[in-house]
Amino acid sequence: MITKKALNKELFIREWMHTNSARDAWSKIIDEYKVLNPVGKILLPSYIGWSSNEGSGIFDSVANSGLDYEFYELGLRLEINLEDLKSKVRENETPLVLLVHYFGFVDLEYNQITNWLVDHSIFFVEDCAHAWLTDLIGGRSGRKGNYSFYSLHKLLPLSTGGAMVNNNPNFNKNIANMNPFLELNYDLFSIFNIRRSNYKYLYDLLKDVSGVEVIYENLEEGICPHTFPVIVENYDRNNLYHEMNEKGFGLVSLYHTMIEQLENDSSLASSNLSKNIINFPIHQDVKKEDMEEMVIQLKKILKV
Repeated sequence: MITKKALNKELFIREWMHTNSARDAWSKIIDEYKVLNPVGKILLPSYIGWSSNEGSGIFDSVANSGLDYEFYELGLRLEINLEDLKSKVRENETPLVLLVHYFGFVDLEYNQITNWLVDHSIFFVEDCAHAWLTDLIGGRSGRKGNYSFYSLHKLLPLSTGGAMVNNNPNFNKNIANMNPFLELNYDLFSIFNIRRSNYKYLYDLLKDVSGVEVIYENLEEGICPHTFPVIVENYDRNNLYHEMNEKGFGLVSLYHTMIEQLENDSSLASSNLSKNIINFPIHQDVKKEDMEEMVIQLKKILKV
């Protein structure tokens, strides 16, 4: 079964919370960690700044927590010495590891480092104060740690503002009430990629089906499709819509009726396409096996 739109509210969700600053976000994360690990240790990178006006955004929160801490080695270009980090992790029972994405960049061995931390169930946090867009748009950071935090005013024309995200939220909480920016609860990058993947998969299933003409054969880089539109040939579009929906496949027929000002327009879009277009769902709830069954039912109806 495929619904007309995505309904599963627990897929690809990230719990965002607005804070006054990245420092406040980091402090909140440490407090969360400290509840479960009152005598834990925080492992920090060996490159942390301080100023007389602002203090240290990273270290002040650690010092105020009262928790023990230790530094792991970074190289000349801020690269993490993974063996040193591993050694210090192994010396502590339940450490908190902080990874800092300096200046918006990620470590060249980011995947190797984070995979090792995940595989060993290490609580770790990604400091994306400089890397909010590296995370949100590029998808290169911020998703593997238990938490990530951000400095909005470092990238946007704001005087203050931070955020934190829990990548493993508790679904018993009313997340919508915690976050004034509800759409940021969702992993937009993953949804973007799944919709693109579903589009490409459905294209392969439909491209040789007689009686169906794919409108957009080439899915260009950066395009996130809403649906998969096709032109129905030699079959009544309205009948196809009802028959497919009765079988549990939520096809939609977008722009099937033109505004009255276009009722007699001679353009092909209004006079032809509007009468023959139908849209297949490719949203993030859709699975490959669902699309396969949908196309099987389509072929039966079209008798092809």
